[in-house]
Amino acid sequence: EPQQYQQQQQQHQQQQSYEVMACMAAPAPAACFMACGAAAPPPAPPGGPPPAAGFVPPERFSRVSHGFGGADGVVKNCETYVAGKEQDYLKVLEDALRSGGVEDVYVRLRKEHGSSPSFFLYSASLVLNHSSENAVLASRICSNCLEMDVQDVQMMRSVGYFLLKADRMEFALAVFDRVRALAPAEPQSFLDGALARTLRCLRGGFQEVAFREAIELATTVMNNHWADRFAEIEWPAVVLLHLLMDIGAQQGLKDLWPLEDKFRTPDFALGLVVWLGWDTDHTDIDLHVVEPSGNEIFYGNNRSAIGGRISRDFTQGYGPEVYVLKAPPSGTYTVKAKYYASQQQSTLTGATSAVIWALRSTAGGGAELQFDTVRMDRNKQMMEVMKVVVPA
Repeated sequence: EPQQYQQQQQQHQQQQSYEVMACMAAPAPAACFMACGAAAPPPAPPGGPPPAAGFVPPERFSRVSHGFGGADGVVKNCETYVAGKEQDYLKVLEDALRSGGVEDVYVRLRKEHGSSPSFFLYSASLVLNHSSENAVLASRICSNCLEMDVQDVQMMRSVGYFLLKADRMEFALAVFDRVRALAPAEPQSFLDGALARTLRCLRGGFQEVAFREAIELATTVMNNHWADRFAEIEWPAVVLLHLLMDIGAQQGLKDLWPLEDKFRTPDFALGLVVWLGWDTDHTDIDLHVVEPSGNEIFYGNNRSAIGGRISRDFTQGYGPEVYVLKAPPSGTYTVKAKYYASQQQSTLTGATSAVIWALRSTAGGGAELQFDTVRMDRNKQMMEVMKVVVPA
């Protein structure tokens, strides 16, 4: 078995090399590797291995950015974020949402702010939060970030998280697969792809191809050695793998476990899982879960009397931080996030985006999923981001 896993790891490294070659036509790929502290892998041999699971070549990715229509073409010069500038145009958009004619108002504002990624992200969030019926319009607005002539991984992750929130799964998957091609030295690139595919199976009906790709991507996190700032990233990855095993078992699939048996926990079924990740490297966002009793679980109080446990406090990478509870008592679980610090705030988006999802087991072997994304722009302040209700 060790030899088999070594062969799998070597194949994965060759696949990464293939992906890097495939995206060399994109702007400044070398800069992307420098940003994540890695040297570009060597070229793949002639007739190299097929692309890794879910890989999106550049030509398909460019079509994703046009997928919603309404984009006016590539923007060559991106405007950096100016603190507080969003307050003026968001007020105008909010008034238009209440009175009608928001699309016309947005088009007018776009002419003035169309070189600013933060304009599209803030505007899309406002439009979607106003009503879930605005999901298509909000996704069109957000996708304009992909028209810009820049391969900014943090910006693209922000777009991917937003598309997940708007339930535009196919487009979100393409964005995350592109991020993975640009940043293969970061485990979050693989976790995001695995998470998106897991959500797709839970939200839109089970799809075996996406399901098996999720297993492959989460396994990659387990089988590779990452930079020190990602230490213990394997903990959330193995939690996700166990959840995937449960999903597969419900579909009648067997013999799926991809790792050595020592990593498998019998009867791992969880009653509640809360997952918090973010899109900015070198960032510290703390997950807090207030249990029905009022007891608050976080990195400084990481176990509770009812069996709740929280993972390691990630202070430098992308997280995620995960709360698990095997048999949750009835009541309300309040999920909070504290944006403690960031050494790599994006100059394009103006904020760190956090993704929060909670999976709760229901009677009869089912599961209830809650998902949301929030923009963390209140430094060192606690934000309530979700409530999970476990019925009696």
